[in-house]
Amino acid sequence: MRPVVISGTGLYRPPHVITNEELVVAFNAYVERENAAHAGEIARGERAALVGSSVEFIEKASGIRQRYVLDKAGVLDPARMRPKFAERPDEQLSLMAEIAVDASRKALDAAGKAGAEVDAVLCAASNMQRAYPAMAVEIQQAIGAGGYGFDMNVACSSATFALEQAVNAVRSGSARCVLVVNPEITSGHLEWKDRDCHFIFGDVATATIVEAADTATSADQWEVLGTKLATQFSNNIRNNFGFLNRSEDARPTSG
Repeated sequence: MRPVVISGTGLYRPPHVITNEELVVAFNAYVERENAAHAGEIARGERAALVGSSVEFIEKASGIRQRYVLDKAGVLDPARMRPKFAERPDEQLSLMAEIAVDASRKALDAAGKAGAEVDAVLCAASNMQRAYPAMAVEIQQAIGAGGYGFDMNVACSSATFALEQAVNAVRSGSARCVLVVNPEITSGHLEWKDRDCHFIFGDVATATIVEAADTATSADQWEVLGTKLATQFSNNIRNNFGFLNRSEDARPTSG
């Protein structure tokens, strides 16, 4: 069987940091606003009062002390509690592709490869900026790669599933050099108003070059000895947001 290696990796890190202290101040201000706005319902027992958070609670629950995000002001605005991104025209590189390309170019540099030497791009993330055209194909064009590209969504395991597909593609001969890129803008779908989970995620993009061992030239290489995937259904972590929501008239956000 053809030996396969990881010959380069790349990392994009957003420019802004939100500390637990900053997050708690913003969240507690939001809680105070909501409780004041619904004081009558709370007093009548029709609505439960929201509970504030603390740095100690966050660190005990998660061990997390800070997170990197693409936009800080919107997340820390008690009247908004979500990032604020500017809409881009179709002709401009999309936000998700932009951070993916940054990580991809770093991985290419580490592997000593040009974009044209890549003949497959797999974009794997927990959420995609759009369903089509594929984010992978936009990234493919931006770095000047050939071959093919497609998106993968396997929630938190997206990167590992894509890595196996890349390894299999090289071993089978359907690709010689595969870029696996994982742009995650989790700040956009994280519920910053939820005390139990608003502290968990930030934004990032990672990239990995997977190729045949006999074509790799980088000084640092890691041979892939084997892969194995397994899945099991669970409702413990679930995202019910999708294109069918607008047709579910019971939802207040339908329309």
